[in-house]
Amino acid sequence: MKTIAILGTGNIAQTLAIDLKLNGHVVRLYAPEYLGDRINNLLESPKLESVGELVGQATLDLVTTDIDKAVTGADYICIAVPGYRHVEYAKLLKGHTTASQVVFTFNACLASLVYKKIWGDDPNCPIFADTDLPPFSTRVIAPGRIQLFERHLGGIAFFPASVAEKYYDEIYSEFYAFPKLYKDVLECSLSLINPCVHPGACLVNLSNIEKPDTNFFLYEHGFTPSGIKIDLHLNEERLQLGKALGYDDLHALEDFAGVQGKLKWEDLYAMGHGCYALTSIAGPNSIFDRYLTEDVPVDLVCWSSIAAQIGVPTPVTDALITLVGVIHGEDWASKGRTAVELGLSGKSASQIVKFVREGHF
Repeated sequence: MKTIAILGTGNIAQTLAIDLKLNGHVVRLYAPEYLGDRINNLLESPKLESVGELVGQATLDLVTTDIDKAVTGADYICIAVPGYRHVEYAKLLKGHTTASQVVFTFNACLASLVYKKIWGDDPNCPIFADTDLPPFSTRVIAPGRIQLFERHLGGIAFFPASVAEKYYDEIYSEFYAFPKLYKDVLECSLSLINPCVHPGACLVNLSNIEKPDTNFFLYEHGFTPSGIKIDLHLNEERLQLGKALGYDDLHALEDFAGVQGKLKWEDLYAMGHGCYALTSIAGPNSIFDRYLTEDVPVDLVCWSSIAAQIGVPTPVTDALITLVGVIHGEDWASKGRTAVELGLSGKSASQIVKFVREGHF
C-alpha cells in the first residue's frame, strides 16, 4: 500500500483516484480553490463512483485545497492536469517535496524537463516520471461519477534516465504495471499518440466543433480522410525528428492502430471507426478543448521547437501550429512549450540526449 497524492480533478484525476483507492492505496486529491464547484463538490462529499470497465465506489482519504496536506509524506505524486498547466503546478509544488518522492505526469511531452527547469538545483527536487499515455480512456459523466471506457497502459520514462533501475520495478509492482520502459523521457515524448491523431481531424471539423447544437463525436464523425492525411504528415515529421535524435523505434501510433510498417490513412480511419473506446467519446465541442489547447501548443510546439533547433524541417506541423494559433488568437510557436521552457535552448541533438539520460549537459 502506498500513499498517493493526485493533483487535479478532471477525467484522469478522478479515475486515478477511485482506481487506486479500490486497489488499497491511501489516496489524497488536491485542487486549487479557484476551481469552484469542481472541487467544492468533492470537499463536501469525497466519494467517487465508477461505471463501465471499472465498477465500484470509494471514499477518498483526503480532498484538500492545501498543497502541503496533499503531498507531505506521499510516496507518489500524480499530476493529472492539462499540459498547458504544468508550469503553474511546478511552481505550486516546488518547496513542498522531498528527493525521495516520485512525481508522475501523464501523456507527458517532456513535462519532467518543465518541472526540472523550475526546480533547478534544489536538493529537495523529486524524481520525475513521464508516461506516453494516460492509463485509461475515461470521462466524468456527473459529479462524483466517472465512466471508464478502456484501460491502455503505455510506457514510462524517468528523469534522469539513470534512476530507472532503482524505481521501475517498484512502480511496476506497486503502482501500475507499465509494460514498456523507455530509454529516457525524450523517447517517451516522441512516442505520444494524441498529437498525431487529434489536431488534423479537429482542424477540418472546426465548423462542427463550434456548433452548439451539434452532438459531435470526433472519431465517429470527424475522422475523415482529409483530416487523417494531415495527421499522417504530423506523424511522419515526428518520426524524422526522432531519427535525427537517434530514436528509430518510435512506432506507438502504428502499434495502437495495429499496423506493421508504414501507416496509410485507411489504417487510422479504421482505428477511429472500429474502436468502441474511441467512438463512444463525445466532443470536442469547443476550440478550447485540450485536443487543441494541449496537443498543439504543448506537444506539437515542443517537437517543432526542438526540430528547428537541430535543423529538422517540420512544415506541416508548423503550418498547423500557425492555423490553430490564429483561431485561438495566440502565437503558439513562441508561447507554447518551446525549447526555452524546457531548458534546452541552444543545445545540440547530442547535448539534449545527454541531458535526459544523465540530468546534466
